[in-house]
Amino acid sequence: MKVGILGTGAYGCSLSKGIVANKNEVMMWTPFIEEKESIEKTRTIRSLPGFKLDESIKLTNDLDEIVNFSKLLIVAIPSQTVDSLFQQLGEKITDDKHICITSKGIEEKTGLFMSEVLRKYSDTKNVAVISGPSFAIDLVNNNTCGLALATKNDETAKIVEKVFENDFLRLRRNEDLIGTEICGSMKNVIAIASGMLDGLKTSDSTRAMLLTEALHDMSKIIVEFNGSERTILSYAGFGDLLLTCNSTKSRNYSFGKLLGEGKTKEEIEQYLKNNTVEGYNTLLSIYKLLKENEIKIPMINLIHKIVMGKKEPKEILTFLIEKN
Repeated sequence: MKVGILGTGAYGCSLSKGIVANKNEVMMWTPFIEEKESIEKTRTIRSLPGFKLDESIKLTNDLDEIVNFSKLLIVAIPSQTVDSLFQQLGEKITDDKHICITSKGIEEKTGLFMSEVLRKYSDTKNVAVISGPSFAIDLVNNNTCGLALATKNDETAKIVEKVFENDFLRLRRNEDLIGTEICGSMKNVIAIASGMLDGLKTSDSTRAMLLTEALHDMSKIIVEFNGSERTILSYAGFGDLLLTCNSTKSRNYSFGKLLGEGKTKEEIEQYLKNNTVEGYNTLLSIYKLLKENEIKIPMINLIHKIVMGKKEPKEILTFLIEKN
């Protein structure tokens, strides 16, 4: 099958390994000419040391070229750039094309999740979302992983399964796109709080307490947006929360740890400048979205105040004890 990966970051490149191994033809797109030329020359990317892109993979800066080439398009770019991409794709997404979204997040201005952003520009029904506990480096190293595959389209599900599944990667299907996207977005926010606890030098027991309370809150948010409560127990929910909130491989966790350690405002801003911290942007978006919909999630309000410098990280400990 011909597969196009939109984005040449760590996650998109890591996914390419298994896709190529499954005997698929792969093309990757980046909007940056210098990045394309560098990858073509070295077959490497800075964010995945030691990894080399398969020689069979073609690279392009031309959206028309990759759309015309692909039966399945995999979206693997930062969430804040998804709207611009989907606007450019627009009517190029014909009925014979299938879309698999791996980007996680919420648009700050609109409060839309990634599959909803797509619907602004295309009425395609061939849409899937994958989400779950899978660091790029683990996919590259063929560590056994599981992902949630959310779609209402059986043909799309079968295509995604055929492209992705192998001896190391398992997909578990559901139809709850919104619940899966809420989980994929929220876990990055909770990872910031978990990192704060690490920075405060609290125990694993305290972090487990935070994650348990977070699961309750995430479940409430899913239900409020008409998703399935069961999704919290999927790879996208409990699975990804467990991984992202317990590992320094997560930039969200590392960002939270800096806050917990009491680093200066300048040090925090420098980290955000040099690293893509999806949870930071998602926090701003989910805080606004919940407020506009009058949904009260005190944990999100507190994390927001701490990140904005209005409260101290140690106040999480008091909050956990007093939370209803």
